[in-house]
Amino acid sequence: MWGRTNIVFSLFDLVEGYIMAVPIRQRNKKIVYFPKVKTAGNKKKKLPLLLLLFALLYFTALFACQYWRLFQLRRSLETVQAEIEKVKMQNEAMSREIERLHSPSYLEQLAREDLGMVRSGELLFFLQEKDKPSDAEPEAE
Repeated sequence: MWGRTNIVFSLFDLVEGYIMAVPIRQRNKKIVYFPKVKTAGNKKKKLPLLLLLFALLYFTALFACQYWRLFQLRRSLETVQAEIEKVKMQNEAMSREIERLHSPSYLEQLAREDLGMVRSGELLFFLQEKDKPSDAEPEAE
């Protein structure tokens, strides 16, 4: 009926698991092509790759979220540490002020400067600066 046919497959076609459309020459010189045959193993090969890709994307997203959280925590840690240093400096200043308040000479200095107190027998003078003429008022000559 069809006559004798020569079917030739390349090595590449066999390795890939496909039988590619290969021309067959018949006696009457007509060329007939076989359809491409796909094997069931091709779908089985895609499933592990898809699972691997999904796992890779999942862990990448998970890592990115954790890295962002770590970045935020480090930034808040730096803010808190700066605030701690500021409070420590204020605490040291207050401690020095407390130590000075136990000194009678410092208490006397505060009483003289802030409250205007004087010892008995001392006179307190308040000096008033002379008013300077303003630029708006011209001097009369």
